[in-house]
Amino acid sequence: MILFILAAYMTYKKDKMTGRSGILWAFITAGVYIGVQLLLALAIGVFLGIGVELFGWSESVYDDYNLAVTAVCIVGSFGGVWLVFRYLDKIPSEEETFAAPPPPPTFDGK
Repeated sequence: MILFILAAYMTYKKDKMTGRSGILWAFITAGVYIGVQLLLALAIGVFLGIGVELFGWSESVYDDYNLAVTAVCIVGSFGGVWLVFRYLDKIPSEEETFAAPPPPPTFDGK
């Protein structure tokens, strides 16, 4: 939980320095952190459930690998937050200014 709050705070500070919406990106970072953990846990749980049903694995596999699944989910959420940080490290470019087109030709015969 502390890592979740720390990641959102670091994102907020980084975005304020680069002129982005700090609150919005803090929420995006928090969503990535939580979302990656949930999706990984769901995927691993489905994998273990298929193993229990189809391959006859013991139902204690959920308890046996609980710590490993938790570690994989936390590492995965760090990876997701790292990708958000890499994106935010790119300083937004100022709006591009284009040169005005040349003046139209004159055909007054001189």
